[in-house]
Parts: sequence; C-alpha cells; structure tokens
Amino acid sequence: MKRLLVILIVTLFAAAATVARISSPTVREGSAVTFTRDVAPIIFNKCANCHRPGEVAPMPLTSYKEVRPWSKAIREEVLERTMPPWFADPHNSTLKFNNDRRLSQKEIDTIVAWVDAGAPKGDDKDLPHKPNYAPGWTFGEPDLVIEMPIDFEIPAEGELPMQNFYVPVPFNEERWVEKVELRPGNPAVVHHSIANVISLPEGTRIVNGKAIKDGSTVSPIRGVPARATGGLSEGSSREVFLSQDSFTRAGAFKLVGQAPGKGFERHHPGTAKRILPGMYIQFNMHYQPTGRPEKDRSRLGLWFAKQPVTHEVLTKGVTDRIFIGGKELVEIRKVNGKEVKVRGRIPNIPPHADNWEIGGEVFIKEAITLYAFAPHMHLRGKDIKYTLRWPDGREQVLLNVPRFDFNWQLHYELAEPLRIPAGSKIVALAHYDNSINNRYNPAPQKEVFWSEQSWDEMFIPWFEYTVDSKDLTKSEAPQSASKLK
Repeated sequence: MKRLLVILIVTLFAAAATVARISSPTVREGSAVTFTRDVAPIIFNKCANCHRPGEVAPMPLTSYKEVRPWSKAIREEVLERTMPPWFADPHNSTLKFNNDRRLSQKEIDTIVAWVDAGAPKGDDKDLPHKPNYAPGWTFGEPDLVIEMPIDFEIPAEGELPMQNFYVPVPFNEERWVEKVELRPGNPAVVHHSIANVISLPEGTRIVNGKAIKDGSTVSPIRGVPARATGGLSEGSSREVFLSQDSFTRAGAFKLVGQAPGKGFERHHPGTAKRILPGMYIQFNMHYQPTGRPEKDRSRLGLWFAKQPVTHEVLTKGVTDRIFIGGKELVEIRKVNGKEVKVRGRIPNIPPHADNWEIGGEVFIKEAITLYAFAPHMHLRGKDIKYTLRWPDGREQVLLNVPRFDFNWQLHYELAEPLRIPAGSKIVALAHYDNSINNRYNPAPQKEVFWSEQSWDEMFIPWFEYTVDSKDLTKSEAPQSASKLK
C-alpha cells in the first residue's frame, strides 16, 4: 500500500510538471509550439551570432531547414546549459553582465516543448526577420580595416610557436576606438588571437611582417617546436620578443582578444581606447594545423568614436603581486647598486596536481571605474574568481567562473560600470588541474611551464577600467572621428 501511495504521488508530480510546462507563458495557450513563432526568435537572438556562415560555430542556424536536423542535439545542449556558452556563476556575484547569453528557463522550456512535439515548422508569416548581420562584421562596416601584412602559411602538421606580425599604425594623429573586432581570415586554423597596440625597441625593423633585429632574413616555419628556433634560421635575425613586463613598460596594451565566443567589443558611450601614431598593431596569432596546408590573413576592424570621449579605457592584469599558497612571491634584486623588491618567478605546476592555486592582487591607488573582465588561462585552467576588497574590509565577488573552459575565452562586460574607490584591492584567485581527471590535459605526468603555448600555462586575469582623475571634461575631449577623418 505504501509503495502504491509513492507511485501515485510521483505520477501526480509528473502530471503537474507536464501541465506546467505546456502552460508556460512562453508558449501560446491552446496552440502547439512552432519554430517560426516561438523558437526562431530565441535562435536568432541567442545563437545565430555564432551559428551563421563564416563564423566560428560548426553549423549555421539561421533557418528552419538548418535548425531542424539539429533539434535533438539543441534540446540536450540547452537543457544542460552548455549552449549558449556562459561560465559566470549567477549565484556568486553581485554584478550583472550586458552580454550574458544564457537562456531563461522559459526559453529552455519552449525549445524542449518544440522538440518533444516533433519540431514543427509553423506558418511562414510568423517568422521574424533575421538579424541584419553585416557580412563578416558584428557592428556593420568598420571605419578602418587593418590586415595582417602577409598571408601566413600553416603547415599540414607540426606544432607552431605563437606568431607575431606587425603593422604600423596607419594615421598621423591620435584616434579613439569605441568598437573593435578581430576576425580570423581562416577560422579553421586560428585557435585564438590578440590585437595589441605596441611600441617596438629602437633599431627594430619590419621584414615580411616580422619585427627583427641584428640581421635581415627571416626563414619560413616548418612546424618547429615552441621552444626551438621561433621561426628564425640559425645565424639569421632575432625576432623581437617582449616579456609581459617590458610590454607594459613600452606603453603597450591589449586592444582586443579573439577566441571562440569573443573577438568584438563595444565600449560604453563616451569611453574608448586611444591609439597613438608611431605605434604598431601587433597580431599575436596561435595557429593549429588541420592536416592539410592552409593560409590565414586575419583582419582588425576599428570603429572610431562618433562623439567626444571623456574616459580612456585601459587594460590591466590582476598580477602586480602574486601569491602561491597564500605566500607572496618576492625576490630581491640589485638595480643601480640598490636592493629592490620585485615580483618573484612563478614556480611550475607539479605533475598530477589537481587543484594547484595561484592568486594575484592589484592595489587601487586612485579611484577607478570598472567595465569588464577577460580571464585567460590554458588547458589546465580549472576556475577563477575576482573579488573586490573595499577600503573598509568588505569583500564583494565581482566575477566567479567555477568551470573555466579554455575553448571559450569569454569577455564579461558589466551592465553598469562599477566605481571603485582608492584604497581598494582587486584580488584574483585561480586553480589549475594537471591531473588525469582533466580531459584536456595533454601530459599530467609532466610539470607545466609558464609560457605562451596551450600546453604551457598562463595566469592573466585581465580587467578594463578608466582612472577617474584622468577623465576629460567635454571641453577637453577629443573631437569625433568624423571631424578627424
């Protein structure tokens, strides 16, 4: 009898759940869920930006004919919340993000109900207009397009070191960029890429897009290992390499990073990044062979500010101080005969470590306004969290990514900029999984070095901000791009 009662209760709960799902406000009462009326608006709004011809997603989803064969797979992905990709934990952050691409529960219920009903098409008159995507570009035609200086040839096999190509900034006055996009010429071979704005050391020359010193020739690359020649033949020129510290001291900054799920940024009205004449655009490219010879020539699109700019957007990593196991890494070095305390070298990640921890910290010396985050790790990256410590000791979680995914390097844009007073600290805490339990781990039995290749590791908790005291008044602000052109 007790067993029959349990069965009855379970049956009633199941029936109630079914009724609740059928009567979901997303679905029109008394009518079946259809693609044209109910599902297409969701797909066009949340999926088609990546799932369209020429984009990073493996198949387009811009019509019923394209979506129908994938309907069951779409059902599973949205139920598991693996698509659309979004890794910020909504329950462990007080901030909202304007590019949050998660589906609501109503949207998930609508897609599930549609697939369970056999994925009917519906009436064509109910179909909404497709988003008006410009061919290739997210924000329409850019004001200026800068291409990589050469068509780079990727061999069919082998491991390529990171490739850097340089293009002189093509204008003679400062420009303010309010929107930017970095687009692979061949998405099949571009794993990820970064466009930096950089100054090169004196005596540097550009040869075939490469920045070189002490010679004049650069050899072709034939799948050399990452720590081998770096693409230069023995006895030839040395390719210029800037460490992260020298990169910063040179006044360089990250303009935009591109990877599956990101590659385009739009800054808030009145805010922009400044590019000065005499600098160089650096295309920092990570290529992966496909099994056949390929070529790539990536492009950078710039949209200049159309109104006065009062806030200059800066990019920085939460790495002024580094902590391992809660202990700060510090070294004493002699500089001009004086002992100076500097940040110490980060130790390698040991073999088989499944929860190796590193922390970073930035002290806010003067008030800033925070706009976005872009955490960057590699294959062993497990999780990362940004926390703000207010001057009064309060702690506020800004962004928590409990399941970092190297395949989706997302850019998290705040819906509302956050003002942070002087005396605060931003802290980033990350963990790495170098064990056999990490399915992406290529070699759990080996220690992991800190370098640029995917099988090495990085800890760069980027964030974007403006310095409040350096904001310009409208009378001081630069004129719009239309007046500069």
